Amino acid sequence: MSRRKLTVGVATPSGMGPAYGYLAPIIALGYDRDEGLELAIFYGGEPGGTARSLCAGACDIAFLNTIVGFMGRTEGLPMVAIGSKARRAHRYFAVPPDSPIRSLTDLNGKRIACDFPHLQPLAEAALAEEGVPRRGFEWVAWHGSGMEAAGMVEPLRRGVVDAAFIMDWTDGDFVAHGFRQRHLHSKLLDRIKVSSCYWATEACFAADGEFLARGLRAIQKSLVFSFANPERTLQLMWQIFPESKPAADTTAAAARRQLEILKACLEPMRINGDDPDPRWCAIPAQEMAAWQEFLRRSGTVAAEIDVDRCYSTALVERANAFDAAAIRASAACAC
Repeated sequence: MSRRKLTVGVATPSGMGPAYGYLAPIIALGYDRDEGLELAIFYGGEPGGTARSLCAGACDIAFLNTIVGFMGRTEGLPMVAIGSKARRAHRYFAVPPDSPIRSLTDLNGKRIACDFPHLQPLAEAALAEEGVPRRGFEWVAWHGSGMEAAGMVEPLRRGVVDAAFIMDWTDGDFVAHGFRQRHLHSKLLDRIKVSSCYWATEACFAADGEFLARGLRAIQKSLVFSFANPERTLQLMWQIFPESKPAADTTAAAARRQLEILKACLEPMRINGDDPDPRWCAIPAQEMAAWQEFLRRSGTVAAEIDVDRCYSTALVERANAFDAAAIRASAACAC
């Protein structure tokens, strides 16, 4: 039986790495084949470019921060969230552990770095909610690439940069480099749980919902496996994407770094026992309305957004139509 190609878009430079290593089991364990699909990956480089590429037909489903989709809608991009990806903030304001900065209000007058400039508006909105206006702090250049935290370690240690607004994988990368940062609480980021989503175009969703549902189901199967056995997931990534395997002379340290990044990226997607909706991909209406509210209040977007056109929960049941317990059992004995 012929399989249909499913292309997922990720906002990174070309080349598989541990930040999206949880996609490897889809191919290695045949979760895509089970759905009549063949997974391909599109590397969009950065969030805004990935959103535009999705709408230009470069991929079928894009993994993007929720704010990117809302801002895309204000730019006329016909994007629709078809499932939630992260259930809690996967971006943080972080400072060195010995920093005197204890809260976001302490960032007034400070220097902040952000790994992806396209996401600075989210940071600005969170700071504005705590009384720190845009003119109250300085954006400074990120040292290195958005996918690598190593170049930021010394600037943070020396105080050249006071704080960083980072993603889960850069946080894991800091840990792997022996520089565990302290996270600052944000009223905004702590309150709004749908941190990132799976996005499709309105046209694809309207014409081919079943295709997208099968794609979401394959992704969720892979997540269940990866949560249960992240070490094996890394091995599968090296098997399917051999270019991602650490060089022989750096294997132990590099593998530890990759595992820290993978675990950090998985954590915001975990379903906790107290989550109001235990289904993968669930999108609470109040969460999306909250995005609209804070984006308008912070001045990040000026125009009214039609929230109902920004998301749909029509595929959630089909995305969850698989035996998660069987996958966990399989992962537990995989080596």
